Formats: sequence, C-alpha cells, structure tokens
Amino acid sequence: TPEAAAKPLPFVSPIFGDNMVLQRGKANTIWGWSEPGDKVRVEIGEATASSVAGADRRWQVTILPPPTGGPYTIRITGHENVELHNVLVGDVWLCGGQSNMQFALRDARNGTDEVKAANYPEIRFFSVTPHTSYHHVDLPDGTWKLVSPETADGVSAVAYYFAREI
Repeated sequence: TPEAAAKPLPFVSPIFGDNMVLQRGKANTIWGWSEPGDKVRVEIGEATASSVAGADRRWQVTILPPPTGGPYTIRITGHENVELHNVLVGDVWLCGGQSNMQFALRDARNGTDEVKAANYPEIRFFSVTPHTSYHHVDLPDGTWKLVSPETADGVSAVAYYFAREI
C-alpha cells in the first residue's frame, strides 16, 4: 500500500527482538536499514560482526552465536544503538501450515488446564500476524513471547506440543 511504502524502515528488522532465539551451531544473519554508508556493528557474547549500509539502506551481518543457552544481550550500534535482551541460543523451528497451525492451545483437549500450567520460559514463539500478501514483505508483524500462562492461550497447539516434547 502507499502508506506502507512511505513508512520508514527500522534500524533493526522487527523479526529480531527481546526474547528471541538464535540458531545454535551455525552463523545467524541479522539485518536492518540505516543511512547509506553507516557502519553497523553487532555484538553478542565474544562475537562481533560489522557491515556498511548500502545505497538501498540495507545492512546485514552474519555472526556466530555464543554457546547454547543464555540469556544473552545483542548490541547493535550504528547511527542508532539497540539492545536486544533475554536472547537464547538453541534450536529454531519454523512451524507453518494452514488451519492446523492456527489451532490455538486454549482450544485443544484439556487446553485450559495446559494454558494454566504452561511455564516454559525457554520455549519462545514469534507468531506472524496473518495477512494476505502477493509480494515480499520486509517487515513481519509480530513479537517474540516466552511461553507462560499469560501468553500460551493463543499459541499454536501443534507447535506448542512439539516444542514441549523435544
């Protein structure tokens, strides 16, 4: 839409945020947008990586995460300074599908009891707000959430049970 095209791109992509999980054992790519020529530095644990924003304003780094576990803080500096807190390093699973992945935990058999007992702060979800799109989307709409009784009711039941069992 014209409004979306006019919206400025953020310094750090919204897919990266507090409570996120980085994939263990391999380099992770982190990106965002800045003024062309801006030198951006990303730091997590002992690892650092740098990039320069191109003419298209996009910057991107590839960085090896620290050992599995956490929590860690990611510091991203350039013409802005951003800190991402309570970041874990572990396994990241993409759970996609149609209605089976939209089936909320609260609606599962014994879902109400499961939601009340859902205290798994090491399980995190980034749920993308559903929308129809026929084009690439730079800015996913969603936030990272820890699994707790306050957040578990709307998470995908299939993804929740999968994560809980592994």
